[in-house]
Amino acid sequence: MTHDVWPKFKARNLSHSSPEKEDLPCPYILSRKLLGTGSYANVYECKNRVTGCHYAAKRFSKRLIYGNESMLQREFQVLKSVSRGHPNILSMIDHFETSGSFYLVTDLAAGGELFERITEAAEKKLNVPETTKILSVLLSAINHLHSNNIVHRDVKAENILFASKSSKISSLLLADFGQARMLSPGEKAQSVDGTLSYLAPEVLSKCGHSFPVDMWAVGVLTYFMLCGYMPFDCDSDSETKELISKADYVFEPEEYWADIPESAKDFLSQCFKLDPSERITARDALNHPFLNTTSPNLKPAFSFNSLQKLQDAVLQLHNSRQLCSPHKLSRQPSANNVLNRQSSSTNLGSRSQLPTGSHLRSSRCSFDDLRHALQGEKCNSPEMVTRFTTPVTSASVSRQPSMVGLESLMEFGSRDKEPQRQPGIGKAEFSL
Repeated sequence: MTHDVWPKFKARNLSHSSPEKEDLPCPYILSRKLLGTGSYANVYECKNRVTGCHYAAKRFSKRLIYGNESMLQREFQVLKSVSRGHPNILSMIDHFETSGSFYLVTDLAAGGELFERITEAAEKKLNVPETTKILSVLLSAINHLHSNNIVHRDVKAENILFASKSSKISSLLLADFGQARMLSPGEKAQSVDGTLSYLAPEVLSKCGHSFPVDMWAVGVLTYFMLCGYMPFDCDSDSETKELISKADYVFEPEEYWADIPESAKDFLSQCFKLDPSERITARDALNHPFLNTTSPNLKPAFSFNSLQKLQDAVLQLHNSRQLCSPHKLSRQPSANNVLNRQSSSTNLGSRSQLPTGSHLRSSRCSFDDLRHALQGEKCNSPEMVTRFTTPVTSASVSRQPSMVGLESLMEFGSRDKEPQRQPGIGKAEFSL
């Protein structure tokens, strides 16, 4: 285990407060309003007293994390290795601890998630030029991860964030490294974690998986952006898993795909190869014709009302997932999910109006500001305020929990009937 995040991490009894005196002042102020909550952590907007920069702070309870220290250490290890290495990857700014908690401070993404941009678009989907721009930026970030032997394992619309509501696509951030793994050459991950709608067949079959799972998820995301619903979702999870295991997807209803170029369909076919070794890589995907041709923003051939009904059904199902009991393993949110858009079993978010112009502060401060960071030190508990006097709208955590430890739930169930694909009410997310 790497010990350069908190060197004495293993030596501490995390379930009890340390009796030693804590006289180091905390440079952060936390807002009492939660951005999100998960099994082991709560997420808050925070502000550095010295620099005035706003960030997101994820507070892990030592009592709750006791026994799962390796999970927390792994998330920090991955974040520390990728932070500041790519402009489109959420960066870890700081980390510190108090007598009862660990804190992880990262960029604050105030512009919401890609899921919202898709479902709130005028046509309830994205056009081809928007889709290819997003893919180009996202694939660059994923290629950077893979080049550094990191597999994300939870690429999805909820984990792609924007710096502000008005920010350009080029400023999007890939977030949530709670499921990420650093792999040695030839090593495969074995645990069944992630989000069902985006899971690759090799994850479900429990035969070990690696970097190609991210490209399968990119295919799912691309399909979702282009038509507004998911490629494999059915009425039940067992049927969804069966379609995934066969890479059984269709371009239907036909009117939804009438104006989608053939290069897009070929791109999807390359992402949905059942054999991971044949699946397109992030590097090769950046050179695919779909991402390198200019497509006109054509007028949709389908009825807007019909697509509106589709999206209403998607959102209704999407939101209904938040009302389920968090004590069921099939609904249990991941404790690993990263700041800003993760670890949520409910939609916590009323979102204030985004400030504009000079009132909008960037959370990406300069490296000079890091001299005011704690970098793992122990300090007093941060002051909490009702709200900041110079508020910055923050993105709420992801409304779709990722699942951890689902091996016991991977049986496909009854095969007595063919899976009934529901393109009209496709799930934006899943339940296992």
